[in-house]
Amino acid sequence: MIRARLLVLAVLLGAGCDPTLYARSAAPPGRTARLDEVRGFWGIQRYRLALSTGVAFALSCEDGGPCDRLAITSDDPAIADVRLASLGLLEPSGISNQATVAGAVIIGKAVGTTRVHVRARSGSRTIDVTVLATPTAGAPTLVAR
Repeated sequence: MIRARLLVLAVLLGAGCDPTLYARSAAPPGRTARLDEVRGFWGIQRYRLALSTGVAFALSCEDGGPCDRLAITSDDPAIADVRLASLGLLEPSGISNQATVAGAVIIGKAVGTTRVHVRARSGSRTIDVTVLATPTAGAPTLVAR
């Protein structure tokens, strides 16, 4: 019984330790770049990203300040490639220090779905990525006068 209570306490204390991700760029006109939280009972379970091909989407990682030891990987770089990035922003870190934002870029390479894994010293997050086809120019529209 005591072990069960300690296990529940450990799960409760560890539930809020994973970092939070934030969108830091917008999609170009006519394209898609949208990051959404997928929430469960304990808070954010993972993230969902819809991204057009050819779009580079910047995100930041925070856990009470910029994430420390940020790493990002893609299950399929042919669909969504990833890079660590310097976003040129400063965020509070600790009591009085400022540090550059811990950032990354996800690039939509080909239509499909994959997962991107974000890891920091405080924990990890998963992003389900859907890369969408770039819209094609349609036929000219006729306007009645």
